[in-house]
Amino acid sequence: MDPKAYIASGILEQYVLGKLTPEEMAEVEQNAAQYPEIKEEIEAIELALEEYALLHGQTPPPGVLSTILQTLDERGTQAQLKGPRSSRTLLAIAWVLFFAAALGWLYAYQQNQESTATIAALSEEINTIESSCDSVQATNDRLQAELEFLRNPDTRNTRMNGTDLSPEAIASVFYNPASEATLIDVGSLPVPPSDQQYQLWAIVDGAPVSMGVFEVNTDTSGLQPVAYVENAQAYAVTLEPRGGSETPTLEQMYVIGEI
Repeated sequence: MDPKAYIASGILEQYVLGKLTPEEMAEVEQNAAQYPEIKEEIEAIELALEEYALLHGQTPPPGVLSTILQTLDERGTQAQLKGPRSSRTLLAIAWVLFFAAALGWLYAYQQNQESTATIAALSEEINTIESSCDSVQATNDRLQAELEFLRNPDTRNTRMNGTDLSPEAIASVFYNPASEATLIDVGSLPVPPSDQQYQLWAIVDGAPVSMGVFEVNTDTSGLQPVAYVENAQAYAVTLEPRGGSETPTLEQMYVIGEI
């Protein structure tokens, strides 16, 4: 056997760390007894480990040390036979193992935290994308339904022009007697105060019938559904307290249009 090649194989480090089987440990000890250079290398490794452990300044926590020492039980018995230095070396080995394990635990914890944060961020991003897709799909469905409504040959349109209160204001009512549906296009109605809302009225046999309130703000676009009223002769929009009124406030009429 070539002692140099045997030393270079790394088996002596595994022997010192107690990672060999009993048979392999016995073989190393037999070779160490036969080749002085192997024995010297083992002692050098033990000394290096002992110095490394002492450099870190304290004994591992008892509970952790006990756990590690269980894996070195065979080595521990031999250390008691060999004397104080081997016992110190065993403690050094235990500390090195503890230190390596602590680093491993810390690395695993950090990796887990990073993975958790990454997963959370990806999950949030996916939820945002899904919400955006749902919103886009909902908008697309609404616009498609409005387009089909406007293209329906039974759908009719009444334009309402501004009154003296707001000459530039324009709005339109689209209604379909067959489907009994009505949509209002807010057109160029001015944005009302936050405590007020526009209300649409149908004029039936000279009497106003509420068709509901609707929103007009900087984000308002497209058509808005309102109630359908049969036999309307005209439509008008007044500005009312938020939530609407039972009767129209005539001095706050912004647009009106006859059918």
